[in-house]
Amino acid sequence: MRSNFTALLTLTFAGDVVAPIFALYLPLFAFQLGADALEIGLVGGAAYISYGFLPYLIGRYSDKLRRRKAFLVISMAVLTACSFSYAFVESPLQLITLRFLEGVAWSILWPIVDVSISEDVSRESNKALSIYNTVWSTAGAIGPLLGGLLLLLVEIRYIFLITALLMAVATIVTVSSFRERERERGPVVPIARVYSSDETVANPGRVRAKSDHYASRFWIFITAMVLISSIRGVLFTFYPTLAQSQGISYTLIALIGFTFGACRMGVFALSTFDSIRGFLLRDENIKKIVMVSLAVCAVGGVLPLIGDRTGTVGFLAFGIVAFASAFIVIASQANFISRAESHNRGAGAGIFESSIGIGIALGPTVAGFVSGGSISLPFLLAPIGFAISLPIFLVLFRRGTNHG
Repeated sequence: MRSNFTALLTLTFAGDVVAPIFALYLPLFAFQLGADALEIGLVGGAAYISYGFLPYLIGRYSDKLRRRKAFLVISMAVLTACSFSYAFVESPLQLITLRFLEGVAWSILWPIVDVSISEDVSRESNKALSIYNTVWSTAGAIGPLLGGLLLLLVEIRYIFLITALLMAVATIVTVSSFRERERERGPVVPIARVYSSDETVANPGRVRAKSDHYASRFWIFITAMVLISSIRGVLFTFYPTLAQSQGISYTLIALIGFTFGACRMGVFALSTFDSIRGFLLRDENIKKIVMVSLAVCAVGGVLPLIGDRTGTVGFLAFGIVAFASAFIVIASQANFISRAESHNRGAGAGIFESSIGIGIALGPTVAGFVSGGSISLPFLLAPIGFAISLPIFLVLFRRGTNHG
């Protein structure tokens, strides 16, 4: 049975070179087109409005039909078209509309890639996901640097012609090298711990307790992913505009974006070691990993409120948020994807990606709406969001402890 691992990693690399370019430079482009704080927030969040629910639907559909190549090709073609169109927009509203369409394409792409990677026949599931994370985070570090380099050569709108070309090449590679594999079709059931009928009859109370425990863990990771994604979304949406208003150069903004990808890549590379991955995925470590990572993310996310014309604060903010959030991403992937039943992995990947979409859609949009026109106040979302989520985590952890 042929592995599509190399083809999927190639597709992943191309997609995650382009994604941070969009995330960093489209809000900046909107600012140059005359967008206010709310419109900048919408440019940052619009791509993820559909990403809040479509990945789950696509994941379940993938589980049912097991036919994925057509979905991959369609999503890459739409992303290519969106990128090409960005070069010719004349208003923030046009950008917002195209960003929504872009989000639909990402919603199709990433759940299918996630589950296909986890089902790779040549290596253990969590190991495959660790390699995958390292590749896409490396691409995520390269993307801002490439965007910054292009900005030294061409006007900002024309960098999206280059990203369109990159996505077109990736589409051709996908068409030529990805091979569909026939699999057994299993029933699609809600993601949950499955117990035998014998166990249910013999000890229904224990089964119910275990079910409650896993339900608590499920919501812990959903909440954590939404929060870290909202903090990340605000950073990528509003920091480039704030930095430019403070006189920070395009080159420095690109290097700051690179810092995010590099720090995240470092954590993912470490997770390829069995001992480190085992520590991160151990059930008894979940509470510490989630709460420490979220607290550190909240600190990093609020740092841009400190006035700075050197870029130092930007490096710290992006680096801290990337480093801390990577631990939650690793644990969440294992919970939603690799630990799910084989016929539920598509749905699990969809839930994982949808939680990212909800966070990145809400973060910039809400921050832009309540900012009162300021491009610095949105960064208050990080500590406020953390404070609001604390009671939720206390309840979920208590339930998990009582039923564990």
